[in-house]
Parts: sequence; C-alpha cells; structure tokens
Amino acid sequence: MRDVHDVRIHEGFAGGGAVAEGEARVRGRGAGHVVRAVLAVVLAVVACVCVPAGALSVWAKYEIGDTDTFVEAVSPLASNRDVREAVADAVTDGVMRQVDLGPLQDQGREFVREAAVSFTGSPAFRDAWDAAARGAHTAVLDALSDRESGGDIRIDLGPVTKQVKQQLIDNHVPYADRIPDTDTSITFVESRELGTARKVFHAFETAGPWPAIAAFVLGGASIALAHRRLRALSFLAFGVALAGVVLRLALMAGRDQTLGSIPSGFSRPAAGAGYDALTHALTTASWWLVGVGCAVGVAGAVGLLVPRFRGTRSSRRDA
Repeated sequence: MRDVHDVRIHEGFAGGGAVAEGEARVRGRGAGHVVRAVLAVVLAVVACVCVPAGALSVWAKYEIGDTDTFVEAVSPLASNRDVREAVADAVTDGVMRQVDLGPLQDQGREFVREAAVSFTGSPAFRDAWDAAARGAHTAVLDALSDRESGGDIRIDLGPVTKQVKQQLIDNHVPYADRIPDTDTSITFVESRELGTARKVFHAFETAGPWPAIAAFVLGGASIALAHRRLRALSFLAFGVALAGVVLRLALMAGRDQTLGSIPSGFSRPAAGAGYDALTHALTTASWWLVGVGCAVGVAGAVGLLVPRFRGTRSSRRDA
C-alpha cells in the first residue's frame, strides 16, 4: 500500500511539474507576442514618418536637382497670365531704367509695355522662357546650396528683353534702336531669406531615395511581425494617409512662407504660380497618399469586421 501511495504522490508531482512547465511556456509565448506587437507598431510609426520625408528627399534630388525635370516643371508658367504680366513689367522697368526720352518717357514706356505684353503672348516667348528657366536652374542650386554665400533665386530675362527690343525696331518705334542690351532679371526669393531653407534642402538632397526605401522596408517588416496582419495593414494604411495630410500641410506652410519672403514690388500671384509649379509633383503625391491610404485602410477594416459579423449572425441562428 505504501508503494502504491508513493507512486501516486510521484505521479502527482510529475503532473504538477508538467502543468507548471506548460504555464511557463504560455507566459513566454505571451511575452513574445507582446514584444512582437509593440515592435510592429513602432516600425509602422517610423515608416509613416519616413513617407513625407521620402517624398521631399526624392523631390529635392530628382526634380529640383535635375535641370531637365526642373525646366519641365516650370515650362507651363509661360502660359500663366500672372507670370506673363510680371515678365512684361520687369522687362518694361528694365528697359526704361536705361533710356531717357525726356518728355516722351511716358509714351515710350507705353510702347515698351505693349511690345512686352505682345511678345509674352507669342510662341517665341515659350522658347525664351524655357531658355531662361534652364539658365536659372544653376542660380537656384547655388542659392539653395549649404553655403551661406549663395545668391538670390532669380531668372534672367535678358533674352526676352532682346526680343522685345527687336520687335520695337521692326515696328519702327522711335528710339528703339537706342535701347541698350541690359540684363533684366526677376528675383523670386532673396538670399537672406534662405538660411533655414538651405539647410533643409541640403539634408533632403543628401538623403535622396533612402527615406522612401526605408518607408517601404519598415512598413513591410511591421506587417510581417504582426500576428494579425490585416489589422496591421489597415493601421499602416491610415498612417500613410495621415502622412499625406502632413505633407500637404507642410507644402501649404511653405507656400505662405515663400510668398511672405518675396521682394516688395514683385507679383505675389506670379510667385505663387511658380511655387505651385515647382511643388506640383509633391502636391499630387500627397493626395495619392491620402486617397490610397484611406482606401486600403477602409478595405482592411471591412475585412476585419466581416468575419465577426458573420460569426455573430451564425451564433444568433444557433441560439
């Protein structure tokens, strides 16, 4: 009897040890589950932060940093009414500063202004504008370089002035041949207003595509680590949509700051058109991020709710 009793006690201890070991495994798995869940959330948040940074760095390196892409972005401004009027005003002022017609000064200004407006509406102006934009790209990169000695952001209108002068000569306007070949330019932003912008642009240009690549990698890793991947995908998608909103707000704030720093006397509508043209790709990207992020997030949320809804209906039928 004692032997049987000892056996039972031994079996009891063995069973208790197995239960304790099982509970330890469950606790270990629970701790691992929590760690993976927290890590997945952290990676998703960092990925969403990298989204607007990636968009800005790609824009800085491959649109502002590339001459052909830069010219392609600003080329449509040749058809913008505000830009054409600003160019006509700048050319007129540049010419009249170099010419003294005495009592005919006002009449001469009227002739120059009409010729400038006429030229900005011609197909030849598009070619002259593209040439001026290509030449301005070097000035833009120099102004946005990390050197404090960078110059103003300006565009040279010398070719436009020469065309206007030739048009006045062809129309037999008196004293048109006396107009000197002067350098006329439009200053969009002065150098002293670019202190912070230089540092930010240099950082984004140096980063290049890596923040965007990091966003994809970290986002994929967060989904892979998550136990409920559909929920993780939905969370990440809404985060991407929020990143798109942040990018759009940053562009709006940058526009206000840029317009607030333009020199006095320059057309704010023309400066706004220029800013919008240069940031058009970023604006489009921000709306895509919001739209696609919301669509994927909603689809993921619906995918999570449908099985629960079906399970609830099934349980009600069984009851």
